[in-house]
Amino acid sequence: MVVVVAIFGLIGWLLLGLLEWLQSLSAFPAIVMGFVICPILGVRDYHFVTRTWRLRGMVANREPVPPERFYWSIQLPRLRRRIYFFGLCSVLAWVNAATLPVSLDTTVPSLIGWLNAGVGVLALSRTASTLILFFKASQWFDAMRPNVVGMLRRAMYRLSDNYEYLGQKRQDPEKEEVY
Repeated sequence: MVVVVAIFGLIGWLLLGLLEWLQSLSAFPAIVMGFVICPILGVRDYHFVTRTWRLRGMVANREPVPPERFYWSIQLPRLRRRIYFFGLCSVLAWVNAATLPVSLDTTVPSLIGWLNAGVGVLALSRTASTLILFFKASQWFDAMRPNVVGMLRRAMYRLSDNYEYLGQKRQDPEKEEVY
């Protein structure tokens, strides 16, 4: 019990030190804005992309039907490109926002810093929502994808001999014959 308290104390101390360091940065108001707005925009973008890319069955918690599986091979590279693009935009925007002072003044550097922070928040929320969609949709189509998840599932299976970790699901032959 004392070890658990010590671990939580150490984690709390490290978190407090991190927050004090972040507070000393000139971009701290932008970081707080991102911390508040990014999850809201991420959830909205996740639902929008799910609806746009016809992955509604994932939300309905049902097995994928063959048309969705056929679309997935086309959508997978698009999702990866979207993750790379918005991830790069997010990193560049947050580096710019960290180098330019962000304050409540109406000076030109401050306004440019706020614009960079806004672009960083938007790009980070899109990156996070697309990354979550990528992992969830990959799991929906194949329980062993992406490769990191598959390796973890195999390791858990080897440690426990429990087939549920492999996540293999049988396809319904009737659904396959229709398409």
